Amino acid sequence: MPFDDIHFEIVRREVSRHLEDTETSKLAHWHSADVYGSRNRWMIGVPATILSIALTWMLAADTKVIFSFEKAPVFLSLIVSMLTGVGAFLNLSDLAVRHRTTAENLSGLWRDCKNWDTEYPDASLCEKAVQTALIYRRRLNEINKDAPPIPKWAWKSVNRQRAEGSVSYKIDNSQSH
Repeated sequence: MPFDDIHFEIVRREVSRHLEDTETSKLAHWHSADVYGSRNRWMIGVPATILSIALTWMLAADTKVIFSFEKAPVFLSLIVSMLTGVGAFLNLSDLAVRHRTTAENLSGLWRDCKNWDTEYPDASLCEKAVQTALIYRRRLNEINKDAPPIPKWAWKSVNRQRAEGSVSYKIDNSQSH
């Protein structure tokens, strides 16, 4: 196999595709993790906590003086149980963790791809560059194999995140002006 300028350019393009893929995917996974974490916290965690506190207070205090109905503790315990069941069924917390872990792994690979030109500025290291590109490909495949699927709404957030500068560095922006 010739390790020449043509081969080096093919390898460089593959790493550029990895860079684009990891950037896009990590942004979508970060957004998914944030949304699922917030949903878990505000739709299940906070209401269940507040209702559990109210239930405990009702059971511990003499609430018959305050409330005219005796079924309030039963009703609240039913709601808390339902929230707990929905939380277990939806598993939003675990989903948020899985998306966050995937985003972190993609971010590490993204940084490695971003630094490609520093490590391999020209074809003189083509053979080593080929090996590194193969390692990057394997890492990306492993990350994707264990990754949860990205919802359509998270993919739609990527362009907005880029526009907000989530993947740009000040030094890169100052050099382009």
